[in-house]
Amino acid sequence: MAKQEETNRKIHLDFHTPHWVKQVGQDYDPELLVRTWKEAHINAVTVVFGLCACGNAYYKSDVAPVHPGLQQDLLTPLLPIARREGIKIYVHFGPGINDRSVVEHPEWAMQTKNGKRLDTNEGKEWGWVCYNSPYVETLLWPQLREFVPRFPEVEGIFIDMVTYAPQQTCHCEYCVSKAAALDLNLNDDEQLIRFQRITLENFIDKTRELVKGLNPEMEFTCNNRWFVGGARNQSLDFIELEAPVTWNSYHFPVMSRHIRTLPIASGGMTTRFPKNWGYFGSLNNELQLKFECSTILATLGSCCIGDQLHPSGKPEPGVYELIKTVYEFVMEREQWSLNAKSVPYMAIMADVQPNTSVARPKSDASEFYQGGAAFYGAGLILLEGNRHFDVLDSFNDISPYKLLWFPENKTFDPKAAKRVKQFVADGGSLLVTGKGLWQVEEWKSVLEEMAGVSYVDTEQSPGGFIQPEPEFADHMPQVPYFVKGGFVQWKLADGSDAQVAAKAYKPYEDISPSRKFGHFHAPAGEEAAYPGAVIRKYGKGKVVVVAASLALDYFTIGSRHVRQMVLNLVDGLLDKDQRLIEVDAGTPSVDVSLMSQEGNWVLHLIQYGAKRQSGFSQGDSTSGNTVMEELPIRYNLPVRLRPETRPKRVLLAPAQTELPWTWNEGWVETVVPELHIHQMLVLEF
Repeated sequence: MAKQEETNRKIHLDFHTPHWVKQVGQDYDPELLVRTWKEAHINAVTVVFGLCACGNAYYKSDVAPVHPGLQQDLLTPLLPIARREGIKIYVHFGPGINDRSVVEHPEWAMQTKNGKRLDTNEGKEWGWVCYNSPYVETLLWPQLREFVPRFPEVEGIFIDMVTYAPQQTCHCEYCVSKAAALDLNLNDDEQLIRFQRITLENFIDKTRELVKGLNPEMEFTCNNRWFVGGARNQSLDFIELEAPVTWNSYHFPVMSRHIRTLPIASGGMTTRFPKNWGYFGSLNNELQLKFECSTILATLGSCCIGDQLHPSGKPEPGVYELIKTVYEFVMEREQWSLNAKSVPYMAIMADVQPNTSVARPKSDASEFYQGGAAFYGAGLILLEGNRHFDVLDSFNDISPYKLLWFPENKTFDPKAAKRVKQFVADGGSLLVTGKGLWQVEEWKSVLEEMAGVSYVDTEQSPGGFIQPEPEFADHMPQVPYFVKGGFVQWKLADGSDAQVAAKAYKPYEDISPSRKFGHFHAPAGEEAAYPGAVIRKYGKGKVVVVAASLALDYFTIGSRHVRQMVLNLVDGLLDKDQRLIEVDAGTPSVDVSLMSQEGNWVLHLIQYGAKRQSGFSQGDSTSGNTVMEELPIRYNLPVRLRPETRPKRVLLAPAQTELPWTWNEGWVETVVPELHIHQMLVLEF
């Protein structure tokens, strides 16, 4: 397994070239390509020469589907040159999308519920191959059986698009037959998701077994497993979290805070394209790529920038001039970012997620899973609140953390309820928002006991009003706030010492929010008979339960006051001696990440700012692009940190300038004089 510092400035070199292109690789010069990489400070490359999404291989083979227009072998002469220059080569195989295979074998294509085959639609769309079709055993695995022993100098295998098409697939004859054997009904959404998971995990495990059986030293990973649950697959040697900011501004910073808690090597992947992969004739802004690499450095450490090689095989000099500049920025900072771990503090608790990508949630319509909007809404609240946090699942150790937040969870392991109860009794803090956990008997009984309430019902209304009490209303005008989703109804248990933290209000004249009232819904009316939020001490810890789905509402509406409501409740839960870090950024545009590295603390401050989105058209989620072009310098950010022991010195990195600081009742207090894109504050012990 390669060390992180050997593969931390990587390129993912796409080469998806349709089989009808007549000339491929005619200008390819492996010496020029490797020299270009070397000059750009690249130390590892994943080349899409094994099997591209168009269904072609780019090396000589009697087994692989070699591109019919290939003028020369692109892989074989590359390997010794890259090895000579110390650049590690990984090879991409893309079975999930394979245009050529579904054109030649339409019966292998994934199929929607209504019978549509995803067979490229005459070249207008990607062709999705079903993992239960003969494709895997007929083409992919035989190709790997030839490839792995033939190229022992390849560092690893990267299997791409190990997922399902988003159109509720697959309903082909092969899936219907296998599902029936498992007694699963593909017309049931929950059973379809379960069948997808079984299929993909079986494919991953068997493909790894094949690769490792031929070469135990060859690394193995699969893309699209960067979701809660999928990232824990033990068949993977490493994970690259693919998440360009051009997709959206929240997927990487939130999901990376889960990936970094797992016992697996990991890194982040963005692209040089401002729209999406393969948008030829375009470059991301230098500042944007530096920002994206900063978010990677602050969480996972290893950076990867995507490119796509011209079909002629000749690299574009301007692309690598940009990458060189960005990787010089990375090189200045990497010594404080590699081989680091998050310092436990706060955590968002996440349900296991379905196999289809959660990177671009559109709604919380699923009745089976914690919705993407709630998951990312919680992450955005803490990100924009300048809070350091991780994302945990039911397998993570919760004991080192000070506070856990369950944001509208639906399927979090019921067996964990007793562990969470003990966590609070031992001094931890717990925040639960929304109705999800109250629908699960094990969670309901534990929450009732800890919060001192009796569950009554859950409203079916599309929304309601909540107003925090003055103690929890800092920086909030005193008005009832509308929050989407049905409210939980409880009453204080007999003799309960619980304190009402927020009031709930009914709509004016009890007019249902689903009924049009002018533009939207009716305003607030009388106070409801049940509280909007309750806070209570339990054992040595504290619990807050909130009737409203605050995380979902924040993601969909983005009200600063809803964000502030959560932050006030969090501050109300944490006693002074439980607080670990305070960053007075004065803006939601500064992300905070506190890492431990070789016994020292490294506080990353990352500055975010995007210009207006342009080009968005309804129904096309990729046409509206998040673009960053310039960032104002922020000055004099007060920072307080509470380590276990007094540090020997406090300095800024990468400048390595010592800062004046004070030690005040266990707190390190200092001021970061300037922030532009990325700044690190290092506490050396």
